[in-house]
Amino acid sequence: MAAIGGIVSIGFTVWFYLTAEARKAPAIQWAIAGFISYLVPWLVWVKLIGTKKMPFSASLGILFGATCAFLILTFVLKRLKQPE
Repeated sequence: MAAIGGIVSIGFTVWFYLTAEARKAPAIQWAIAGFISYLVPWLVWVKLIGTKKMPFSASLGILFGATCAFLILTFVLKRLKQPE
């Protein structure tokens, strides 16, 4: 499951980068923010819940991290004003 989590984190990094580039925002900083916005919630889930405490915990951790990253993308990056 760690490999899938790594692939998902790379996907969010690229997605944040491309969205920031399209909105004329600093793309490298947003790519790093995308990586962190997925990785931190995922790590918190893994440390708090762990893989032995509930079934499908690893999959739910990936889903939790992806949801947090998506919400950050939606409510922060996409609401930035574009420079004129």
